[in-house]
Amino acid sequence: NRKWYAKSIGYLSMKLNKKHLDDVFGCLNGLKDENECIRALCEQSLETMSTKLNDQQLDTVFSAFIHGLKDKDYLFCVSCAKSLGIIATKASEKQLEKVVNALMSGLKDKDRNICYLCAELLG
Repeated sequence: NRKWYAKSIGYLSMKLNKKHLDDVFGCLNGLKDENECIRALCEQSLETMSTKLNDQQLDTVFSAFIHGLKDKDYLFCVSCAKSLGIIATKASEKQLEKVVNALMSGLKDKDRNICYLCAELLG
């Protein structure tokens, strides 16, 4: 069901104008939700919607995923990292610099899994 919901939100977002998209985007604070399913749904929706976001909105999405790399839930960190990889094709040089800096910081994390994940993403 989560995939279907995420695809539906993504599809609907492609039909919205800028003002409506801003309103929907403002409601997607679910990345911080304690419920894993809600976070996953919002993450998938943001990936899909990123194709229609302006630079400011895309910067907010990048920041949310970068913040997610620091989450205590390893699976959520992995999910955010994968999402960053997916939307990185639309990233500006400044946004890519933020991603690289966040991954470099992750190399110093106390959790060895996070260190490994960041090292893997950096290549």
